[in-house]
Amino acid sequence: MSTGQFVLDDPFGAATEKTWILNQWLPEVLMHRAYAAYGLAGVAWLLCLGSLIIGMSVLAACRRRASPLASALVLAVTFVALSGSLSPRPQLVTFALTAVTTSAWLLTRDDGRVRWWLVPVTWLWACSHGMWFVGPVVGVVVIVGMVAERRAPIREGVRLGLVPVLSVAAAAVTPVGPRLFTSPFQVEGVTAFITEWQRPSLTDPPVLAALALMVPVAVQLIRHRRRGWTTVLLGLLALGLVSTWSRTVGLGAVILAPLAATAIQDLVHEPVVGPGRLERAGLTLSAIGSLVVAALLSPTVAAVPAIGPNGLDEALDRLPAGTVVCNDQADGGWLMLQHPGLRPTMDTRVELYSVEHILAYLGFIAADDGWQSYPARVGCSYAVLPVDVAVVHVMRPPGSWIDVGHSGGYVLLRSSR
Repeated sequence: MSTGQFVLDDPFGAATEKTWILNQWLPEVLMHRAYAAYGLAGVAWLLCLGSLIIGMSVLAACRRRASPLASALVLAVTFVALSGSLSPRPQLVTFALTAVTTSAWLLTRDDGRVRWWLVPVTWLWACSHGMWFVGPVVGVVVIVGMVAERRAPIREGVRLGLVPVLSVAAAAVTPVGPRLFTSPFQVEGVTAFITEWQRPSLTDPPVLAALALMVPVAVQLIRHRRRGWTTVLLGLLALGLVSTWSRTVGLGAVILAPLAATAIQDLVHEPVVGPGRLERAGLTLSAIGSLVVAALLSPTVAAVPAIGPNGLDEALDRLPAGTVVCNDQADGGWLMLQHPGLRPTMDTRVELYSVEHILAYLGFIAADDGWQSYPARVGCSYAVLPVDVAVVHVMRPPGSWIDVGHSGGYVLLRSSR
């Protein structure tokens, strides 16, 4: 980021083959600064802050349409649906802004007002995560629903449509430029190797939670003779997200949350009373208190990273700068962070690698026939791997790799050739 480049050749990995498009640079800069100032404890605290913002955004979207009890119930179910996605990653921004955007467009459906502020919000979103386009899509879906419900004539629908159109235009003028539009397609071809891009199972708790949110929405639609096309279309969009990929299950739940809260409130036939001073004060104090507790606990929780060969830091520090290291995919980011002078051969940015390289890596880890070609192909003279990985057993003596250190379930090997 210090170079001012947002589309560049990867400076970290030894085997990446595709252009690195920094389409989520804004939260990454924030996390880097938190890490520089407070270490991993700062990043852990940011996770708590991000989760709190998501919760407050979903709660606000629900509370505009339902009682505190119904909103709290929907929020709890939504967090179950999000449970597999809450990690210190830029996708937290997408969850929060999806809640904000969905709520804003539902308000537009109610009052017909154009909310132009969604355009600069989309610009920030496009600087934060690759799924920024969800915002304009939600807008288009609501506009189509409003026209179908005759809440807005076609001419008014066109005027409202300027918001998603301008939002897309705003995304084109982020520091990444028009290349932002092609960045989501980098993952095409390698999705089979990414767990979160797999189709979720209907028995997964997050999926069940998301589907539970759909139940009151479906009941409401069945009970009313006059169809709410906006609700139908948003529900279909959410169901598509829930059923297509594991990484979008929580996103679908966030879209469903205000619809579910509205449906539950409709079922109990009670008027909605806006939050009073006591409720606002309680939420504010609870939020501040939770962040204080998180700040106190984060240093302990983040004292030792949950991944990576932390016990081999000294041995890795002694390796010459630029040394190529064969590593486990899960530890690639750890190596880049803890030992930026080394060059790992695999990491979780799978979209930067070719299918051929990924298959070669998998064959290497599994110690398949011909695994020896992988170290030669990537040029690694050292390997740091979990001891229970199959290839370690054939690399170690009497194999051609020398054990130069081991700790915490990891081993550091050096090629004898």
